[in-house]
Amino acid sequence: MPFLAPHQKPQRQLPDPTYRADLLRVIALTVGGLLLLTSLYWWNLISSSNQLRRETLNQAQLRATQVNSAASEVISMLFLNIELTTLQLIDDYEQDPGPAFNQKVAQITRQLPAGAVLQVGVIGADGYLEYSSLGLKDKVNLGDREHFKVHLDPRQQQFFISRPMLGRVSGQWSIQFSHPIRQDGQLKGVMVLSVAPDYLKQALTKLTLASDDSISIYRQDGELLARNQDQEDQLGQPAERHRPFVGQGLRRTGQFSEVSPLDRVERLFQWQRLSEYPVTVVLGLSQPTLLKPIERAIAEDRWQALVATLMLWSSAAFAILLLRHLQVHVQKRLAIEHLALHDQLTGLHNRHALLEHLGQRLGSKGRQRARFGLLFMDLDGFKPINDRYGHAMGDAVLQAVAGRINSCVRQEDFAARIGGDEFVVVLQDIEQADAVTAMAQRIRSSLAQSLMIDGQQIRVGASIGMASYPADGTTADALLARADQMMYDIKRDSKTASAA
Repeated sequence: MPFLAPHQKPQRQLPDPTYRADLLRVIALTVGGLLLLTSLYWWNLISSSNQLRRETLNQAQLRATQVNSAASEVISMLFLNIELTTLQLIDDYEQDPGPAFNQKVAQITRQLPAGAVLQVGVIGADGYLEYSSLGLKDKVNLGDREHFKVHLDPRQQQFFISRPMLGRVSGQWSIQFSHPIRQDGQLKGVMVLSVAPDYLKQALTKLTLASDDSISIYRQDGELLARNQDQEDQLGQPAERHRPFVGQGLRRTGQFSEVSPLDRVERLFQWQRLSEYPVTVVLGLSQPTLLKPIERAIAEDRWQALVATLMLWSSAAFAILLLRHLQVHVQKRLAIEHLALHDQLTGLHNRHALLEHLGQRLGSKGRQRARFGLLFMDLDGFKPINDRYGHAMGDAVLQAVAGRINSCVRQEDFAARIGGDEFVVVLQDIEQADAVTAMAQRIRSSLAQSLMIDGQQIRVGASIGMASYPADGTTADALLARADQMMYDIKRDSKTASAA
C-alpha cells in the first residue's frame, strides 16, 4: 500500500471483473465437472449393482433347474418304490388273502421308513373295506372315496395318487396310493397304501438348500401333497389358479417369481412335471437369501462411494480417491465380464464366448481366405465316475481334462466347455485339411492317458467330431451341428462295437 498522509483514507479497491468471472468460471467448471463425474460414477455403480443382481438371479435360474431336475428324479423314484410295493402286495393278496398276507404286509412295510405307511387296505368291488392292516372292527364303506371311484372306469390310469384325506380307519391324514385288482377285465378290488404326508415331507426336507427355500409336491389339479415347511396348514389346499404349473398344460417345466402368500418371502420358482406320475415338483429359491451376499457387497460399495464422494466435494485433493475407487469398480466390471465369458469350473471359455468368437470369425472381411477347423468332443465313461466317486471327483476330472486340452492346442486356438462333459476347440488359420484330424488325434491320445486324482487312477476317453470352414458350413450353427453329428455317430458306433 502506498504511503498516505495522516488526513487521507485508503480507497476501497473494487474487485477485478475479469478475475471474478474467471473465478466463477473455474468454480462453475469445477462444480459442473464434479457433478458430472459423481453423477456418472453413481449411475455406473447403480447400473453395475443391478447387472450383478440380474446375473446372480440368472445363475440361480440355471441352478434351480438343475436342482429341481435332481429332486424330481428322487421323488419319481420314491413314487416308483410305492407303486412297485403296491403291485407286490396285489400279487401276494391274489395268491393268499389270509394270514399269510398279513405277514407279507408286515414284511414289505418294514422295508420302508417307520411311520411311512399308515395302513394297507383292500377295498372290495362293492366299495366296502375287505382288509386293513389295522384290523377290521366295523364294516367301512369307502365307495365314495376318489381312490376307489377312479378305478371303476378301466380307461383311467392304473396307479392313482389321491389328495390328502382323513382316514376313516386310521383316523390320520394320509395320501392314498391305489391300484385296481382286476381279473379278466373285471374289477375285483382296489389295493390301497395310505402313506403319511410327513414321509414325503422328510424326503423333501433333505433336498432343500437353505432354511427359507421351499420345495413342494402338487397334484396335477394343483392340490398340495407335501411341502418341506408349513405343511400342516396347507395340506390338501389348492394352489392359486394363476400359477403356471396348475392344470393340463402342454409345458412340462417352467419358472416364475412371486412373493409366497404363505410366508411373504419372494422366491424364484422352478417347476417340473414328473413324466411317469401326474404330479409336479415345485422348487422355490429364496431371493433374499440368494441376493444377501450380493446386497452386502453392494451396500459396502455404496458406503465407500458415499465416503469417496463426500471427500471429493470437501476437497479437490481427495479426487484421486474417487479415481482409485472408479478403477476398482472397473476391475469389478471386468471381473463380471470375465465370469460371463468363462466356465467357472475349468477356466475355459463358455458357450456364450464360443458363439461370440465364431460370430467374429465368420463376420470378418477376410473370412473367404481364413480357413479354420472345429472339434466337438464329448467324454466317454464320465457318468460312471460321477456315480462311483461323486460329483466332486467328476469336477476334478473335468478340470484335469480342460488342462490337457489346453496343453494340446496352440496359443492362438480357442478352447471352450459348453456344458456338462462337452468341449469345443476352434483351430485358427488351418492351412492343411489334415491339421484338424491331427489335432483331434493329439487330444484323443492325451485324454486316453490315465488321470491320478486324490490317489485314484481315473480313465476317460473322448468321442471327437470335426468340421472345417468353409467346407462343412459357413455359419456357427452349421459347423457345430456338423461336428456334433460326427461326434454322435462316433459314440454310437463305439457303443455298437462294444455291444457286439
